[in-house]
Amino acid sequence: MAILRFNIIYDRKHATKSGKQGYVEVRFCMNRQQKYFSTGIKVFADEWDYQECKVIRHPDRMELNQCLTAIRAKAYKIVNKAYDDEDGFDFNLLTRMFRGEPAKKIDFPTYCEQRTAARCVSESTRTRYRVFTRFLRSWGKIISFSDLTVAKIRAMDEYLHTRKMGLATIYNYHKSLKLFINDAVIDNLVQDNPYRRLSFKIPRGDKHYVDCLTIEQFESIRSLAVTNPHLAKVRDLFLFQCYTGLAYSDLMAFDFCKCNLIDGKFFYHNRRVKTDVDFVLQLLPQVVEILNKYNNKLPQISNQKYNDFLKVIGSMVGVDNLHSHMGRATAATMFLSKGMPINVISKILGHTNLRQTQRYARTLSRDVRSAFDALEDKI
Repeated sequence: MAILRFNIIYDRKHATKSGKQGYVEVRFCMNRQQKYFSTGIKVFADEWDYQECKVIRHPDRMELNQCLTAIRAKAYKIVNKAYDDEDGFDFNLLTRMFRGEPAKKIDFPTYCEQRTAARCVSESTRTRYRVFTRFLRSWGKIISFSDLTVAKIRAMDEYLHTRKMGLATIYNYHKSLKLFINDAVIDNLVQDNPYRRLSFKIPRGDKHYVDCLTIEQFESIRSLAVTNPHLAKVRDLFLFQCYTGLAYSDLMAFDFCKCNLIDGKFFYHNRRVKTDVDFVLQLLPQVVEILNKYNNKLPQISNQKYNDFLKVIGSMVGVDNLHSHMGRATAATMFLSKGMPINVISKILGHTNLRQTQRYARTLSRDVRSAFDALEDKI
């Protein structure tokens, strides 16, 4: 059985070599793991007795040694509890125990759930964290904090690849795991993040191209005769995206009160819900027409229902798997095709870097090549 040990150490960082005071700390060791806790005491080298591990010659040595005695007693109590723990002592609980907090065992997925609730993120990001946490529980290989090793991260990566997930999805799973481990490091639940010691690179898996509508498909949706009121609202929302480049979350958060009238034209300035990046765009006449239809307040609909209705509209015009992001991508490629500079489009879309916007330029180039290939066969 692994045994928890502790000792009092002085000047671990060798501060006294430069004439400074050294810190007195408590060091716990078990299974080659170590944790250090400050006692709050710092003295000069000639004020420390290395054999007795106590303060000497210091004017407050009596009070400081009393403090050390109390800390030793607390450390002995923790060691005895570790020895009596029949289920095996969890070294990661040391911090809570040393602080005098209840030593309640918590597994890593539960910790992820707590951090998901506590982090200041958008609801879409929170949903992504929840999906990742559900995966952790179902996979069952990373449950305790001691499971956070390089070997387990590699095993997770290999398992995700066997499920034929896209590279971007796998990257996001790793991104979530790395983030929660960093939080655990801050909370002293693990010593370091094993991602720093990975022997392999995790590719981002960015899409080289994006799904967008052709001009013909866009015109088909715009001119489509829709009698169902729900489909009509969804079609208007999608056209709104095609004219503005707004993502679904920003579409639902659209607030006409944030529009400014400049030289007879409306400009909308806001921050993206997902990334909190600043963006600005002009409301084209078609956009103003849609807003007037709904008294400047767009219909609200859940992301799932929105995409479900879009698939119905797509089936009516022959577009397979029509989804909300195609509206944003269609706007970007249309702006590019009309000669708008790519850096301006990046600002409109609220991208964090130009590399994200360049995907739309590559998509447009691909469509141009395809059009010429088709023309070649007809000439």
